[in-house]
Amino acid sequence: MRLGLAGVGIHGGRYLGHLLGGDVPGVALGAISRADAREGSLFALQHGVAYVADPRDLATVPGIDAVVVCLPPDLHPQVAIACLEAGRPVLVEKPLAPDGESGEAVVRCAERTGTPLMVAHTLRFDPLIEAMRREIVSIGPLRAIAISQRFEPTRRRWIDTPGRGGVLLNTGVHAFDLLRHLSGAEAAEVHAIVTRTVTRETEDGFAAILRLEPGAILATVDNARTVEGRSGRVEVAGERGQLRGDHVHRGRRIDLGPIPARPTVAAALAAFTLALSRGEPMPVTAADGLAAVRLAEA
Repeated sequence: MRLGLAGVGIHGGRYLGHLLGGDVPGVALGAISRADAREGSLFALQHGVAYVADPRDLATVPGIDAVVVCLPPDLHPQVAIACLEAGRPVLVEKPLAPDGESGEAVVRCAERTGTPLMVAHTLRFDPLIEAMRREIVSIGPLRAIAISQRFEPTRRRWIDTPGRGGVLLNTGVHAFDLLRHLSGAEAAEVHAIVTRTVTRETEDGFAAILRLEPGAILATVDNARTVEGRSGRVEVAGERGQLRGDHVHRGRRIDLGPIPARPTVAAALAAFTLALSRGEPMPVTAADGLAAVRLAEA
């Protein structure tokens, strides 16, 4: 299966590394789109792949089976829709869209065309999260969920652009998706406080409280993209027990013991291409991606 890759920046580079490194069996890079035409063309010549300046052209470039989109969020809908309209399956990095309205346009297009689309909420494929999903039934009805993420300040200038950047939309959606993924419930009420410490135009920290239904589950989510080092704490409390872990620190743990690490981008790529090859439903749907965007918007 040959993939086109839209965007080879910091995060797109992770996909590029897995594709060139053969980390996903049966899948290879077939084309790229990069803003820097000189660098993109040179890379394409060196690796024997196609190059297009406009990422929407990946929807029709010959010899490609599917497209992976790793661009700033405001560019995701237009590229995804171009692929869907052309009948070319697409894996879109989170967030699906910069807002609910444009996210809904992608969902409607996917439903109308029937073209497969998956949203790369990669933390669903983290071994810690998978272990929590397996064990969550053992702790009884859920009462509370707490998720926090800590990151260093970003070097990407577009992150501080309103409508494109901000920690709520670019990293908070990970936690919002995990709330739904772990609980099976939907947000009925949200409250949030945001801060600007390093950034000037967008928020780089937030703390949110949510009520999930059914079950009146109390959830807290907080992010800080202003600190040295990284962590990703997840706690799930049920009537009969609790699960705790950190999906970023070395020595990933829940109460059950050590959980081996795994590159989640490669796992998401594998899940996407496996579903395509088998003709199965996508494990993270357009509706899932839209729900996370709507929570960030709220």
